[in-house]
Amino acid sequence: MPNYLSRLFYLGGRYYGSQYQPGFVTVQGELIEALTKWSGEHHSTQTVQLSGRTDRGVHSIGQLVMITTEKQFIIEKINRHLPDDIILWTSTKAPPNFVPRYDVLMRHYRYYLDNSWANLNLEVVKKAAALLIGSNNFSQLSKPDAGRNTLTTILNISIHDYNDTYFLDIFGTRFLWKLVRKMVTLLTEIGTEKIKLETINDILSGQKGLPSGIQPAPPENLVLVETIIPFKMKTSKYAIRMIRKQLSEQLEQFRRSIRTVDNIIDYFSEPRMTSPHSAKLRNHSDSLDQS
Repeated sequence: MPNYLSRLFYLGGRYYGSQYQPGFVTVQGELIEALTKWSGEHHSTQTVQLSGRTDRGVHSIGQLVMITTEKQFIIEKINRHLPDDIILWTSTKAPPNFVPRYDVLMRHYRYYLDNSWANLNLEVVKKAAALLIGSNNFSQLSKPDAGRNTLTTILNISIHDYNDTYFLDIFGTRFLWKLVRKMVTLLTEIGTEKIKLETINDILSGQKGLPSGIQPAPPENLVLVETIIPFKMKTSKYAIRMIRKQLSEQLEQFRRSIRTVDNIIDYFSEPRMTSPHSAKLRNHSDSLDQS
């Protein structure tokens, strides 16, 4: 059967990672279900192949998926069967013998950093990032994964400050489980001088690790920006509009949540709790406690 490639947008907050797992809601699982409904064919992880996996909570702009189907491949029709936070937005016919997990040129991740990075020693961070570039054994910066080879190549790491927002761009041939998020933690602690720059050489040489290990940074700040392949794909303008609409709705939902949390914080703030009404409630509560 013909194979087709598509780029995949998703917001990872609702999903237990991208890779199919029985009993859990995953991105690949939703794709399999949607494609089965759309095509009337039986679909599985064999006919819906991702170019890699992302952890629970991680987002994607450019995840690559290869879909095997006899039907005419029209992503707008497939998107009707997908949740609003998963959208196919480009398409092309896959070349013969293409394997999405192994035949991509490189991958690009971006991690958005919090405001504390404005106070870090960025010169030291840049030196640390330079030490991570190249082919290395990253076993101490990844989660063990059933004997998987931990030698991989990081092509570049760059640090940006755009409109007072700091972010890291990391390019590599392939990425190990939690590698990017552990790199972020390591660079942050070096920038705050909790860890010495020389520790990176020890970590990469495998001589010793940090006694407490490296905890991965939170997943919700991480985006798989692009899985890079050497041929063009057709972009759906309608799908792009759907993505923009979904992001606008999410942003407005976050704003409402922030307003609600701010008001709850204000309710429990000291001035409010010492208001006459609150004082009466507190005195009444005290009298009940003493009865």
